[in-house]
Amino acid sequence: MPVSKRIHRRTYPLRTSNMALGGLVVSVSLAQQPSPSMALWAFVFVSALVWPHIAFFHANRKRDHFQAEYVNRVIDALILGCWIPIMQWSILPSLCIVAICAADRHYIGLKKRWLQSLIALLIGMIGAHWWVQPTLNWAASFWVQLSLLPLILMHSVYASWSSKRMIRTLAKQNLQLQVLGRIDPLTTVYSRDYWWQKARTALRNHRAGHEATSLLIIDIDHFKQINDFYGHIVGDSVLQAVGLNIRQCLRSHDAAGRYGGDEFTVLCKNAGVEVAYAVALRIRDQVARIRIREHPELRVSASIGVAAAEARFTSVKDWIEAADGALYKAKQAGRDQVIHSRDMHTSASATMPQPHAAVEQRTSTPAIPFISKKEDVNDLFSQTEMR
Repeated sequence: MPVSKRIHRRTYPLRTSNMALGGLVVSVSLAQQPSPSMALWAFVFVSALVWPHIAFFHANRKRDHFQAEYVNRVIDALILGCWIPIMQWSILPSLCIVAICAADRHYIGLKKRWLQSLIALLIGMIGAHWWVQPTLNWAASFWVQLSLLPLILMHSVYASWSSKRMIRTLAKQNLQLQVLGRIDPLTTVYSRDYWWQKARTALRNHRAGHEATSLLIIDIDHFKQINDFYGHIVGDSVLQAVGLNIRQCLRSHDAAGRYGGDEFTVLCKNAGVEVAYAVALRIRDQVARIRIREHPELRVSASIGVAAAEARFTSVKDWIEAADGALYKAKQAGRDQVIHSRDMHTSASATMPQPHAAVEQRTSTPAIPFISKKEDVNDLFSQTEMR
């Protein structure tokens, strides 16, 4: 439930306890005065014990709970202003009650319209002084000071709990922001910036320990035509399905990211040429099995460029350019191809699996479920652990 719809429920217990404990202080002060009238006792009783429940029912019946609570807070201030002359303008209890109620107003979230509350407080003070005609007694007796302790203690506990809750909420929100910053919300793979950090670390580790690491760049073939012919909603469904299938094809320590509009990148750690090439073939074959429920005639394919980390790469940009060159060759070769950067200089048959092996793998790969909308992708995503 949104905060605006539960504000009166959060305010109710705090108002009930504050008004009851504040009324206790006023009652002790009133009991020490000579012959207080029954009207004063009745006002203190109603304002301390009955008004909080009236305020709750008033806010609960209104459609705009925030607006109703602001009205209730103005009435709270009016009551506090009336209490001060009833306590014969005793400084210590008056300041404590007003300060605690103002602080609790801030903790709850009713920070605006403080001027209206201040005006209501002054009106209550002036009106009650005219009605009661109190004898000024600035000092608070021992019993009045003692009656303040429960109110101060309760406020301290609530302030501590509220601060702790706020810190936990902020920590949770910061964690959520970190996760959102790492994950591309449409395709559920890593965002470009976060993936780039991982690639930079992998290239640094390769230089230090000569770890075999490879990079894949995946481009959806004719994606612009899919958007133009079927619409961007279908295009988004294709991107979601491709991102899901890429993650399903990776090993536990591989990392997939979204590089651009219809381009994906995969970091294959501890993977030489043959392993990275096999991962790329698996991704290509899985992408080819994607079907859109509303458009079963639509076929999706991907071209993939592969580049292993080499000592000559001075930056991730150089590494990506090598894989991008292989991707360009794959598109020139007719698309739906996997080309390694070494294929541009040597024969692919010397080091890579033969093309027919990829075809055989396609026929034995289980079909990918139909993807029709975002909910279907989310259902599949919930069954697969994010790498």
